[in-house]
Amino acid sequence: MKRIAVTSILALLGTAALFASGVENKTNMNTGYLRNPSRNTEAKRPESSYYNVAGTAFMTNGLYVEAGNQFVFKEYGNEMKTDNALSALGINDYYSNDETTVWFYPNLDFVYKHNRFAVFGNFGVYAGGGSLSYSEGTSATTMLFGGKAASYYTQAQQAQAAAKNYTTLAASETDATKKATYTAAASKYTAAATQAKGAGDALTAAAKNHDLDVTSITYGGQLGVAYRFLDNLSFAAGLRYVHGTQSMKIKSDAFTALGNGSNEISYEANGYTVSGVFGIHYKPIDVVDLAIQYQSKSSVKYEVKEVSGKLASQFNIYDGKTFHTDLPAALNLGAGWQVLEPLYVSASFNYYFNYFANQDSILGETDYANSFEIALGADWKICKWVSYSLGFQYGNQGTKDGSNSTFNPVLDSFCIGTGVEVFPTEELTVSLGALFAKYFDTDYYLTDSSSGKSYKTELSKKVINVSLGLTYHFPNL
Repeated sequence: MKRIAVTSILALLGTAALFASGVENKTNMNTGYLRNPSRNTEAKRPESSYYNVAGTAFMTNGLYVEAGNQFVFKEYGNEMKTDNALSALGINDYYSNDETTVWFYPNLDFVYKHNRFAVFGNFGVYAGGGSLSYSEGTSATTMLFGGKAASYYTQAQQAQAAAKNYTTLAASETDATKKATYTAAASKYTAAATQAKGAGDALTAAAKNHDLDVTSITYGGQLGVAYRFLDNLSFAAGLRYVHGTQSMKIKSDAFTALGNGSNEISYEANGYTVSGVFGIHYKPIDVVDLAIQYQSKSSVKYEVKEVSGKLASQFNIYDGKTFHTDLPAALNLGAGWQVLEPLYVSASFNYYFNYFANQDSILGETDYANSFEIALGADWKICKWVSYSLGFQYGNQGTKDGSNSTFNPVLDSFCIGTGVEVFPTEELTVSLGALFAKYFDTDYYLTDSSSGKSYKTELSKKVINVSLGLTYHFPNL
């Protein structure tokens, strides 16, 4: 009976997609993106080392170094309307949220430009980005505990009815052999009813009182070179290194009752890969920029380690297990126009090839369609000392109503970015940016393998990013 409970939990967690992958490619790599999300024609600042690597060949000579940090204020929520099966357990209209603030989200960019040649590099958070903490679990974990509890109570009722029937037969039987057989059967079903009710009580308590902590951070860096073959045409190529870390910890007294040895199951996993990035920047006329960049798929193979909890293996979690959580290949297009000397406008388009990426988690697979982002923005140098930026972006994540995550909701969004650059000296730039994201709530259907019933969960998300960055230009290096 204990093994049946764990198997059911595994099936439900597998559909819950603990960690999102390709649809979580991060593009907020520095303060410049927060000021104006349209960055794919960048060719003046070191942030081009990520958004438009070929644009580095058009920068002014010298060494550029940029460092920054983002502060992410977020709230992730999931709400589930329960039916009579869960309501009977005292689980009503469930809602849970995470409000963990990310205080450290760093980036570092550099470009060395000399005549037609440039070397570029950057470091930042390429996916994931921090920790999630749900003190009341999520709708997925609440459903799986509550759904299985209801199943156990049904088993207990059936066993109790059978025990009562055999007790009645034993009481009216005069044959000693048959009487003993009926009495033994009644005892067997009574024990089964007690065991099933105990499991149901433990899982009901877990559904009402459990917590979940999840961390997923993928650091990345790239290094490459760019060369301007013609006065108006450049090409760039580089290598990208990606290192991902994941961990999960779920606590519930149900695990102790089911023979886990403690109330916790946890694991850690790490993976890394090397991939490529290529770009072309073309200026058909002096005031127009056209850019195309291709980021190849980063196939990150994770290996599980430091597993705790005796039941972990029945979740298919064990030391040495491997799985892939890829960042899909991406195509970045950009067009920009220097309308007037102080005003630059641009448009950017990012397309992610999720179909060709393995987006597995330790517990299951996800199935996302290809996704895209489109952005428009402007940078306006108000005077010698100050520049102002404003941009808009819409993102379509390619989600399906049966493929999402209650832990880290993947939602379509509309973003507004704004900010300023201040130039205290000709060499130093201080940048401030803020990005306000409006995420569109979506329905996600989770299926309880115990009953076969689908539960609708409404996913929501609120995020505000604020960033500070410093750039220094060494013109004589």
